[in-house]
Amino acid sequence: MSVIAILLLMLSGTVLVFLELFFLPGIITGLIGIGLYSWGVYEAFTSLGTNWGWIFLIVSIIVNFIVFFYAFKNLYRSRLANKENIDGRVNKLIKFDLQVGDKGQSLTDLRPEGRGVFKDEIVTVWSRGNRYISANEPLIITQIEHNKIFVTNL
Repeated sequence: MSVIAILLLMLSGTVLVFLELFFLPGIITGLIGIGLYSWGVYEAFTSLGTNWGWIFLIVSIIVNFIVFFYAFKNLYRSRLANKENIDGRVNKLIKFDLQVGDKGQSLTDLRPEGRGVFKDEIVTVWSRGNRYISANEPLIITQIEHNKIFVTNL
């Protein structure tokens, strides 16, 4: 096999592994890429001899390491990276001042968890007994335990 064909096999294998890591979910593309890369190394050993095979293998490992190192290093600067911080919390009860017996309304279906509105604040609530409660139903708080608000419908 010619040197150009071996280089194309190894390059296409590297590209497929790169695509697998950064763009395509699943495992098939990466396995095909590893297979093409391995086939290129095998052909370098069998067609060009042991010395050239080792040269191809070592140089390609170094080049792949450099390419993937810079790709991972620069990933956070790209459009693909999520640059926002998640600052949301579940039920900041200190601010809400909710108590057992407060009345509100379900915002979403409770299966058994959902969202409810109490004192003009949207909170995550759980229905008692794993019951289903439809959206826009009147609710009453029956228990507050470790930042979990348990409700029943009226």
